[in-house]
Amino acid sequence: MGLAVSVAEADAKPAHFRVRPDSENGCYDVGGKAVVEVGIEEEGRQPEGPVEAWVDDGWKNVVWRRTVDMSVEPTFKMELTRATPGSLRIHLKAKGMADRLDRVIFGVNDIKPLTPCPDDFEAYWKGERARLEREVPIALEKTPAPHLNTADYDAFYVSVATFDGGRIYAILTVPKGDGVFPVCVTVPGAGPGQTAPWSLMARKGWISITMHIHGFPIAKTADEQKTRYNAWLEALKKKSGEPTYQRFGFAAGRDLPIYHNSILGMVRMLDWLAKEPYADASRFVYFGGSQGGGYGLYLTSMWGRFAKSVVYFPNMCDMMAYREGRQPGSEHIMDQTDEHRPAAELTGPYYDACNFARLIRTSIRIMHGLSDDNCHTVGGIAAFNSIPSKDKKLLLIPGLGHRWIKTEFEQWLFE
Repeated sequence: MGLAVSVAEADAKPAHFRVRPDSENGCYDVGGKAVVEVGIEEEGRQPEGPVEAWVDDGWKNVVWRRTVDMSVEPTFKMELTRATPGSLRIHLKAKGMADRLDRVIFGVNDIKPLTPCPDDFEAYWKGERARLEREVPIALEKTPAPHLNTADYDAFYVSVATFDGGRIYAILTVPKGDGVFPVCVTVPGAGPGQTAPWSLMARKGWISITMHIHGFPIAKTADEQKTRYNAWLEALKKKSGEPTYQRFGFAAGRDLPIYHNSILGMVRMLDWLAKEPYADASRFVYFGGSQGGGYGLYLTSMWGRFAKSVVYFPNMCDMMAYREGRQPGSEHIMDQTDEHRPAAELTGPYYDACNFARLIRTSIRIMHGLSDDNCHTVGGIAAFNSIPSKDKKLLLIPGLGHRWIKTEFEQWLFE
C-alpha cells in the first residue's frame, strides 16, 4: 500500500518553471525572433517572491533581464534574437522554485568549432597507434566473472596493456551458446565507472563491452569501485597537482593527458575483440554519453569500424572556444592556471572531440539537451557539424538537462 503525500509535503518541494520556445526544437535562423513563454509546471503554485529572469549570450554577457511578479503575471514572454550563430542561455531563479536553465539556438547548421585543428592531428594519432603496437605487447587478460552471469550471457573481465605500464579494463558479456553475435560498445560517464554491464547494452543476442578509462581493475561492488577510484584520483593529484583527472597532463605534453593511453588501449581492445570468432566484426555499434559521448567520437573516429554510433551530450567538444568568447563544450579540461594554460593550449586540440569528429564517416546520431550545462550544447553541435558522414542526425531537446532519455535512436542502433 503506497503512502499518501500531503498537500503540505508537496508544497514543501520546489516548484518548476515551464519554458516553452515557439519552435519545437528551440532552434531559429540567425537574426530570427524566438518567443519563449515562461510559466509554472505545478498548477496552483507560485514563487515565494519575485522571479529573477535573465538571458546571456551563451556564456558571460547578459543580453536581457527582467524581475517578474508571477502572482500578477502568471506567465510572461521573452522575445530574443541573435545576429551570429550560437545560443542564448535562459536563467530563472526564485525562492520556492527549482533554478532553471535552458537555451535557444540560432543558426544551428552554421555553428563551427573554434578550437584549432593541428596540421599533424591525423598523422599524430596514426603514429601513436602504430607505436603502441610496435613497443608494447598486448598482454591480454580475460577471466570469468561468474557473479555477473545471467541466463542469457556469460561475463568476463578483460584487460589489455597500454603505454607506461598501464592497462585498460573492461567488462565483456557474451551470449550463451554457439554463434556469431553483434557487439555494443560503451565507455561510462565521468566518475568511478560501472561494476556491471548496462542492461540497455547487454541485450539478448548481443555482446557488450564496457571499457573504463581508469588504470585499475574493476571491482565487484560499487563501494569497492569508489574506493579504488578515490585512491586513483589521489595518486594523480600527487603526481600532477591537478584537482581533476580530466586536466591531468595537458600542461606537460601531448602524450601525457589521461585520455592518451586510454584511447589507444581501447582501440587495441576493439581490434582484439573484432578478431574473436564469436564477434561479428561487421556489426559493432557504439552507445554512450557525457564522457562516454566524447569517447564515442574519439573511438568512432580512431577505430573507424563501427557500423553505427549513438552519442548523447558528448564531452570534450570545442574545449578552447573561450578564446573566441564562446562557452567551451567542456570548461573543466582547460580550466588551467595562468602558468599552465599556454602549454595546455598546445595539447588541447589533440584531444578535442571536434577534431576527431572531422574524420568520422560512420552512420551516427547525436542527442543533446538544451538545458545541459555540464557538457555544453553548442560544443556538441559544433562537433556534429564537423562530421563528414553522409548519414548523420542531430536531436536537440528543449528542457532536457544532463541525463539520458529514450529516443528513436536506440531502435535505429539495434536494428
